Amino acid sequence: MTNTMETTPRKRSLVPLILLVAVFALPPLVGWILFLNPQWLPDRHSNNGLLVQPPRTAEALRLFTPRGEPLDWNEFKDAWSLVVASREECGTPCKERLLQVSQIRRALGAERQRVQRLLILLPKAGQPVSLPSLTELEGVLVGVAVNDEDRSRVESLLDFTDWASGNKIFVIDPYRNLMMVHDADRLTSKEILKDMEKLLKASKNWVTGE
Repeated sequence: MTNTMETTPRKRSLVPLILLVAVFALPPLVGWILFLNPQWLPDRHSNNGLLVQPPRTAEALRLFTPRGEPLDWNEFKDAWSLVVASREECGTPCKERLLQVSQIRRALGAERQRVQRLLILLPKAGQPVSLPSLTELEGVLVGVAVNDEDRSRVESLLDFTDWASGNKIFVIDPYRNLMMVHDADRLTSKEILKDMEKLLKASKNWVTGE
């Protein structure tokens, strides 16, 4: 007589299946949660200034030199520009910004040759242009908006209202586009310098052309 042993099937563990489902389901779930709560995402922006998106062309601005000659935008080709703007005359805040951009440019070392400075003035109609001293303007290009239409274009491009404080430093790229704004009351020169170093490094091999 043959004895037979009946074996009871062993229950399979559900753990591997659960883990497999979790592997495929977790990423979409996390992505959806972050999509609904973007404030939980880390800030990956490394720039300190505010990017202008999309960049706005500055070449459409009609500005004149203090001698009454049209400002030649070809002078801006292949160079980054640090821009200070002021209504009426370049008072104390404006002069402080000019000094600041000069120091930032100097701190760039050999790369400073790729950076120029521009002062934009918006005097009232019929008001003579009041310029800072030659020392403060050394190496600085000056553009003057001479009528209401030209002033309106400048204000529209730069898009800010607190002109009197003179606390903004604008960045125009080698394509003559306004692409970044720095609040000099909030940011240090070192933070603005860091932005410029990154921009110069990223644009090392740019060829602008005409």
